[in-house]
Amino acid sequence: MQRFDGDIEVETIITIELLDELFKFKADEDSVVDPQDIAIYLTEEIKQVEARFPAYARKTNKLAIVVTAALNIAKHNCELKHQHQRFLTSMATRAERLDRLIRMAP
Repeated sequence: MQRFDGDIEVETIITIELLDELFKFKADEDSVVDPQDIAIYLTEEIKQVEARFPAYARKTNKLAIVVTAALNIAKHNCELKHQHQRFLTSMATRAERLDRLIRMAP
């Protein structure tokens, strides 16, 4: 996401705190999703995973927490893609059926 301030191009940089560390990423200028929403989603997923780890393991297993969160997000993404594909297939079938009915009408 780029903003123009006069003749100066300004990029949007988002900062996220994850597991007591700060991370920055540049917002995708073509995205239809608010970068803050992405940051919040990731932060919440990591908090949920972190809560399932014992307190003593949270500091030493940061990579395991992040990888588990990434796997959860990837699983959710795959499920959404599958649901979307089923929806598209269902809509195409219904549209074809409706088209046949319209063509058969007197």
